[in-house]
Amino acid sequence: MVTGFDIWGHDPGLRSHWKYRFGAFAVDAAIAFAPTCLVLYFFDIANILQVAIVTSAAFYLSTVIPETMAGASVGKRLFQLKVHPLSESGLGGRVCIRNLDRIFWFALPPINFALGMAMRGDPRQTALDRVAGTVTVHREEKDKYDRHIQTLQDNAAADDPAPPIEDLCQACGGRLMRLPNSKLQCGKCGLIQ
Repeated sequence: MVTGFDIWGHDPGLRSHWKYRFGAFAVDAAIAFAPTCLVLYFFDIANILQVAIVTSAAFYLSTVIPETMAGASVGKRLFQLKVHPLSESGLGGRVCIRNLDRIFWFALPPINFALGMAMRGDPRQTALDRVAGTVTVHREEKDKYDRHIQTLQDNAAADDPAPPIEDLCQACGGRLMRLPNSKLQCGKCGLIQ
């Protein structure tokens, strides 16, 4: 079984994807925590439990609301990332599930990342992404995927059979398997194609 950790060292696209996601997380955290901490300071609230509850709620809501409405929080927009459902249904409930790690922002995000990378499948998904049925993609990846789908649809409409998709990895020759979002991943080296 190939996991995200197995391909981390030789897949620069995966490392770039997670660099963007970590950056978006940091921006979203700063946007949520800075005003919240100022308000808590203004009202002289220093109880650690109250601070934890208020900051967690602010972080959760500041990511769930924009992702539900537009598919991207402020940090994701800045890094040109967008959340997409793996099926045709909307994002509303899915976003609420995939952002549960924001409630325990001090402990769950690294666990969520590690569990997602340790599972078989798309290494761009966290564990909560897999539960929610979502994937976060960079704008360039989405454009490339959309162009490929449009080409296949154009060929099908023109009764011109599309060229068969190679079932072998371009890098190592291993067998490719289809991921839930229609991308292909090598079962040997784990490279997403």
